[in-house]
Amino acid sequence: MNGTPMTEQVGRLVGNLLAGGGEVFLPGVGSLYTERRSARRIDRRTVLPPHRVVSFTSQQRGASLVDEIARVMREGGEASQADPQAAAQEVYDRWLTRAQEENLLTVEGVGVLAFKNFTPDEAFERRLNPQGREPVKIRAPRRFDWALWIGVAAILVALIYGGREFLMLSGEPEAVATEAVETERADMPAPVEAPDALAEVPQEELPTAGEEFPQSPGTASSEAPVPEMTPAAEAQAESGEPMNLLSGRHYVVLGVFSTTENAGRALREIAAKEPAFRCRIYRFGEKFMVSPFSSDNSGPCAQFIGLHAERFPGMWTYTAR
Repeated sequence: MNGTPMTEQVGRLVGNLLAGGGEVFLPGVGSLYTERRSARRIDRRTVLPPHRVVSFTSQQRGASLVDEIARVMREGGEASQADPQAAAQEVYDRWLTRAQEENLLTVEGVGVLAFKNFTPDEAFERRLNPQGREPVKIRAPRRFDWALWIGVAAILVALIYGGREFLMLSGEPEAVATEAVETERADMPAPVEAPDALAEVPQEELPTAGEEFPQSPGTASSEAPVPEMTPAAEAQAESGEPMNLLSGRHYVVLGVFSTTENAGRALREIAAKEPAFRCRIYRFGEKFMVSPFSSDNSGPCAQFIGLHAERFPGMWTYTAR
C-alpha cells in the first residue's frame, strides 16, 4: 500500500466498506457496521428523517480488515511476498498501533471509536446521509377549530360589552337619538343625549325628597291622570336649579346626564319636539335626570310611557328611595 500514508489508505478502505452498507471486523478491537434507522417523530410537528449510522459490536461481523488489506495488495501487485496474508497482518498491526490510544480508535477520514460509540467525521456523515439528518418541520393540516373560534368570539363579545360599559361610566354622555318611526323621521329635531349609567347608579346613594310634573295635555288621552305640582316645586322649577327626588315617588325618565349643561340642552331639544311636555331636571345621585312626568303610583307612569312611546321610545320608570 504505497503512494499515500498507510493510515489514510486503511481509513479509505474502512470507509468504502461501511459506506457500501457492509461490515468490517477489526481484529483485537471488534466490528463496525452500518444500520439504517427509520424516521422518528420527535414532537407533534418535528420528525427525524430516516438515516444511516455506524454502530460497534465486540463480536466478529463481516470481513476481516486484514483480509481486505491482503486483497487490495494482491490487486495492486504488492503481494510479491511468499505470504501476502502475513504482509497484510503486518500492515494492520502498524496501522492499529498508530490509530489506537487507550480507549480511543481513530479511523482517518471515517470517524472515532470511543468507549464503544462511533462518531463519524463530518465528511463521512455527508457520505452516509447525503440528504442530511437534521429534524424536519412538518406542516399541520389546516382544519376549522370550533373551540378556538368560540373562544375568540367570546373574547370579542366581552371586549365590546366592556367598552360599552366603560363609555357609559366615563362621565361623558353620548349624543345618541331615540329614533322615531319611519313616518315621523323627516321632521325629527336633533337627537337627545342618551342616558349614561342608568342602571349603574345605586339606588341607596340617591337623595330623598322630590317633585312631580304634569302629563302632557297635548298627546295624552283625557283619561290619563295629571299630577299636581306643589308651590314649593313650582318655585324650584322657576329658579332653574335641579330639584330633589321625593322618596316613594314614581318618575318617568327620558335621560340621565353627567352635567346640568347636557341635561339643559336635552330639555331644550325635547321642548322643540314636544312643546306640551313640562320636563324638569332632578338630582340623580351625582348625575342629573330629565323627567316629563311623575306620580305617586306606577300605573299612571306606565300609561304615560305607553301614550308617548311612538315619539319617545325608550322611556322608563324610576321609583325614588
